[in-house]
Amino acid sequence: MLAKKERVDAVASLKAFADRHSGLQIESTGATVVTYSGVLFNVKGSTPDPKIGGLTWKALLERYSVDGWCYADTPPAPGGSSHPDFSVGGHVTPNEDGSVPTGGTCYLMPLCYWHNGKANDGQPFEHSETRMLQLTGYMTGDLAATFIARMAGAAPLALVYLDETGLAFRSLADEPEAVDAALETAAAGGGKPAHVLLRRRGAGETATYTIDRAQFAD
Repeated sequence: MLAKKERVDAVASLKAFADRHSGLQIESTGATVVTYSGVLFNVKGSTPDPKIGGLTWKALLERYSVDGWCYADTPPAPGGSSHPDFSVGGHVTPNEDGSVPTGGTCYLMPLCYWHNGKANDGQPFEHSETRMLQLTGYMTGDLAATFIARMAGAAPLALVYLDETGLAFRSLADEPEAVDAALETAAAGGGKPAHVLLRRRGAGETATYTIDRAQFAD
């Protein structure tokens, strides 16, 4: 079960995503294992891995067997820091200013909390480990759950919601009863949980999503 603050933080993050992208076409997403050896920088504006259950960027890396220790060899971490732990899935880019265009490409690799911190924005990360994920369709403020939901394939609807462990998602048929049933299951008798319903438009790599409805009175 999530603590009250964890629930509040998760709902706030999901609401911020919905507010940012309401009424807009949202690109579908993808993740590909690649080898990249160039210098990388923290992405500015990326969302951290929540220190709760549910879908996380770290879990996405582990799904593709990208794991181990913190990849960043530079700058040297101070003694007593979280380095070299694999604490989070860290968003990185070759762009020194940390920018990623909306719907653009960035990389995801294991990082410790210290290297992933804002104090290291703009600091070059050299790394001997080169196997990582290349993310397409990434947007500033994307949550792991909202990103993974848009990877889900050809289902017409993707429901991102808060359950007792954190943010999760389900791919659904375009039927009102399917959405209601999924929400009732997630709520476990406690009323409809906070959620965002994404509707897929088009097919293949050019498919986009729009926010069909959202609720945050969790």
